[in-house]
Amino acid sequence: MNSIRFISNALAKKHSNGKFHPESPQRIEIMEKWVTSHLDDSISFEISHEMANKDEILSVHTEDHYNLIEKTKNYEGHFYFDADTAANSYSYEAAMQAVQIGIQAVSESTMDTSVFCLVRPPGHHATQHSPQGFCIFNNIAVGSQIALNKKKYSRIAILDFDHHFGNGTAYITESNPDILYISTHADPRISYPGCGFSDEIGLGEGRGFNVPLPLGYRASEADLKLCFESIINPIIYQFKPDFLAISAGFDAYERDPIGVLGVTVNGFGYIGKIIKEITDNLKIPYAHFLEGGYNINLLPELLSAYVSPFIGKSEVIMKIDPSLQVKEETKSTVQSSKNVLKDYWSL
Repeated sequence: MNSIRFISNALAKKHSNGKFHPESPQRIEIMEKWVTSHLDDSISFEISHEMANKDEILSVHTEDHYNLIEKTKNYEGHFYFDADTAANSYSYEAAMQAVQIGIQAVSESTMDTSVFCLVRPPGHHATQHSPQGFCIFNNIAVGSQIALNKKKYSRIAILDFDHHFGNGTAYITESNPDILYISTHADPRISYPGCGFSDEIGLGEGRGFNVPLPLGYRASEADLKLCFESIINPIIYQFKPDFLAISAGFDAYERDPIGVLGVTVNGFGYIGKIIKEITDNLKIPYAHFLEGGYNINLLPELLSAYVSPFIGKSEVIMKIDPSLQVKEETKSTVQSSKNVLKDYWSL
């Protein structure tokens, strides 16, 4: 039986973006409560106090970026990097802990036991140069790059199903053919961060290894199914990664307060089921990195739906509701992706 090791950073609930901010400590509190009430042979939970070191941060971020974050540990109140992203005196160490758990996740996850990084702050918007989009350091990018540097793996795929395009991860990896980045996200014309169009496929040697799949208003798991079958699965199976890192964002949920997509509770079960099938077929280890998700009361249910396929539990229906129709914009996205990626992959 497969199992999941949930690891939270000790200062996750001390980091703050400010009062009334959607990326709040309550996100971790309610998810930890669900995890600790479901402990058994398939689910374990631990809290980590370990921090990454500066050199590990510099594997993907600039020194100026690191120094800016480090200075906030002596700041009273909230230091705002932009209108959405802030730090308090706990944020530097909380972020360093989150990165360390990410490094640990890629290093220690196996086919049988995956690590779920139940951490704050999240990471996929943090670019090489700056924090943004509620993110301080890019947890998944650092963890992946460290594993490549140490030759733990030679090819890593990152699959991001957060509501928002992971611009930080995409731009950090855009010239690296050893990291395949695939993202399903809300159309940049109607959602932050305003990028992630289907023609943003990477640069230089990394061209073709960034795969953005923008989705229209209220796109559901029916749209995700088309993306998986037409684009995601074929590319991942051709890439043949040694490891799969997953940016798990629950803000694609149909009732997320800051989202515009329409994925149902069962849709997250479907996502978990398809990802589990990919890792089983490729016989590779994988890890999960918490990103967004801001419907506080429903987060436990969404988390449960997503992880159930990985631990062999059937708490949710993992099939597509036949009443859900694929959006015309999704069909257009899939065709556009095929057109721009035809020189790199067989689709």
